Amino acid sequence: MKSFVRTLVWSFFPLLILYTVAPLLVYIFPHFMQHLFFLNFVKFPWREYHNLTDHGVDAKGLNFYIDGPLMDGFRPRLGLWHIMPDGLTPNQAVLTKEIAEQILKDDHRPVVIYLHGNSFDRTTRHRIELYKILSKMGYHVFALDYRGYGDSTGRPTEAGIVADSRAVFDYVKRLVPDRPLLVWGHSMGTGVATSLVAQLSQQDNNPTALVLESPFNNLRDVINNHPFSAPFRFLPWFDMLVIQPLIDSGLVMQSDHRIKQITCPILVFHAADDHIIPIKLGRKLVEAARNSGRDVNFVEFDTSRAYFHKYIHRAPEVPKIVTEFFKTSQSQNKVI
Repeated sequence: MKSFVRTLVWSFFPLLILYTVAPLLVYIFPHFMQHLFFLNFVKFPWREYHNLTDHGVDAKGLNFYIDGPLMDGFRPRLGLWHIMPDGLTPNQAVLTKEIAEQILKDDHRPVVIYLHGNSFDRTTRHRIELYKILSKMGYHVFALDYRGYGDSTGRPTEAGIVADSRAVFDYVKRLVPDRPLLVWGHSMGTGVATSLVAQLSQQDNNPTALVLESPFNNLRDVINNHPFSAPFRFLPWFDMLVIQPLIDSGLVMQSDHRIKQITCPILVFHAADDHIIPIKLGRKLVEAARNSGRDVNFVEFDTSRAYFHKYIHRAPEVPKIVTEFFKTSQSQNKVI
């Protein structure tokens, strides 16, 4: 009997750790939970970023770096890719940053700034698939790794990664101030993109348009619906111990509030079978935008198509939808 009791006690010990110690750690050290949210420590070992063709990029492109904004006494070095429109063949055998900048100035085709989700980096396969589609559509694509991701230095915070995206936007605008420009965010990157474009709208410095792929409305609802939080959500103190400390530490991702400040056209993609960010959160975001009179196009993809969280770009109609949306957005900007 004693052996049975001892076994029973030890079997419950991991549950005790899981349901008491873990939430308390998050409460006491909210930056630990930020670390889990950003997942920037999840990366490919010994990754090489300089040769884009090694990662399956067909078009000409360049790996380069810019200085990020100074925050908390630290200025990160940000790694980027500039992927050129498919078929564009520079005369130079070796691309440098200066040559790529001149090509961008001379080419006159539009630009996409791509803001990725959490974990891994700009070399991830599903992201490269999208770069290639956009390149074939005739866009210059700038793919950023925020501070702490890939080979970019520093540690991510919400304010920091939004500031990094602003640094890339400013870099492109300095080179081609009148060029049509599309900001595209995926997953966590939709929170970054929404914050960035809301900031730009308030300064009357909008991009031409914004695309949000698999977005969410706010951090609280993301955590309450994420698979990782399932073992904890029933706890009565879950909100107080896990969510509120994150918000108090500066991680809010309040897209449903910020989208109301955006004045450029918005296109939202979401898959009904998204298992990471449920489509109901995307619908809530669209509802918040439309209730504020924002210009939003919302495209849902049926469960039968199995695009889940990160494969919407594989839908054959996506290039046509984006092309028509971007063309309409440019016309609206000219009228304004």
